[in-house]
Amino acid sequence: MIYTIMVKGPAYGTENSMSALLFSRALIIRKKHIIKSIFFYSDGVLNSNKFFSPGVKDYDIKKEWSIFSIQNKVRLNVCFSAALRRGIIGVKETCNQKILEGNLDVFFKISNLDTLSRDIKKSDRIIQF
Repeated sequence: MIYTIMVKGPAYGTENSMSALLFSRALIIRKKHIIKSIFFYSDGVLNSNKFFSPGVKDYDIKKEWSIFSIQNKVRLNVCFSAALRRGIIGVKETCNQKILEGNLDVFFKISNLDTLSRDIKKSDRIIQF
């Protein structure tokens, strides 16, 4: 089965992001499933902030998403408009905003709802967290 995962919860404060990560790992382990993409929307875009600095004893969810993406070759898409509303700026947007450096982590890619709809069309299931 082919899945698209949508994460709408922030990195910290809710369990949405952690639940999505654990669910995604479980799908990959079974080896019967494919994850088309993971789409961060609404407050979920906050997972992509490269300036997040969890405490020493806190779980680094952004790092774990990055590792998951690399190991499993799964795209981590971030909604462009939701990101801008929440102060997440990619490299391309820094020129338009006259900012020296963006805060989008390198493992996350700015995307849009068209990409999400294409991924959903190619998937058997969409799961939202």
